Amino acid sequence: MGSIVSFSRFDSARVLAISGLLFVAGGMVLGEIYAIYISHVANAIIGANWDGVIDASGRGDIAQLQEHFAVIGDLAAKRGRTMNSHSHLAAFGLLALVLALVQPYVDLPARTRFRLSIAFLGGSLLQVLGVYVSYYAGRFFLYASDIGALMLIGVVGVTLWGLRRSIAAGLPGRDLLASYLRPAASRYLVKSGLLLILLGMTFGLYYAWQLVSVDEPAVYDAVESAASRLAATDVAGATDEITRFKRMQSRIAITAAAHSHAIEFGFLMLLLAFVQRYVMLSDIWRMRWARTVSVGAFLLPVCVYLATRFGLRAAAFSDLFGGVVLIGLSAMAFGMIRHTGAVDGERR
Repeated sequence: MGSIVSFSRFDSARVLAISGLLFVAGGMVLGEIYAIYISHVANAIIGANWDGVIDASGRGDIAQLQEHFAVIGDLAAKRGRTMNSHSHLAAFGLLALVLALVQPYVDLPARTRFRLSIAFLGGSLLQVLGVYVSYYAGRFFLYASDIGALMLIGVVGVTLWGLRRSIAAGLPGRDLLASYLRPAASRYLVKSGLLLILLGMTFGLYYAWQLVSVDEPAVYDAVESAASRLAATDVAGATDEITRFKRMQSRIAITAAAHSHAIEFGFLMLLLAFVQRYVMLSDIWRMRWARTVSVGAFLLPVCVYLATRFGLRAAAFSDLFGGVVLIGLSAMAFGMIRHTGAVDGERR
């Protein structure tokens, strides 16, 4: 039996595996820093400043009102940039580990795969550092993060193409990993999972541009308009602007959820690919349930995003497709229970 992944000196699998572990560890460390020194502290300060907004509004102190809004906006930006960096670094680590596993089955020259792994490493660092540094050094670094995101999208796209070529030609080798990917449902889930991750990353790049160029300016504009209307004693107008502010915050959160859900479901399908051999169902039904999960996983993030435009109607469909994923997962779990029961029966 051959080795699962070749770890030759400086090969693509080694670069991706080591990078993946370091990225996950780095993401966890950054998450601890975020939670202890930024999130909790920022929440308390933001809450105090909202109280200050109410007090300054009652006294008609416009200077204090604008100062409180400035603190809220600054801390919200700092919290958002740090959380973005933390979550993306950990996600890139998981993706790197998955890519390391499938390297033997990417039908590309070894030198090309190595260059892709270096591009993945560089693109990940550029994207994360660009977002994090942008808070301290200006929005110029957000363009660097976009370049890093484009590099990652290119690496995943080329890897998916090479993997598709390999699967079409028949999986090479007789090692353990090849046996895990032998069921047709497994190969389908690998391709679907990588494609969904690729689409989620592409949407994330679009969302980053939308956030910086449209959504964030609209949020700050709503805050400034609310302050101006309060200064003019236009309470009704200020209330409308605060409502617009809350609506924009909700839209930003929902859009981010659609982006993250797509990537999370992509990882789920990749993991499911490696357990299909333990799903004791016929090949036809394994493929049917794999497609069921895939349909729900692709359409749920779309419906979540559409909820920003169509409200509860789209949200209801996202729940529906979430149920579709649950049905597929339950069927696979039933097949695994049958498998374990059969194995236990043989041991008696």
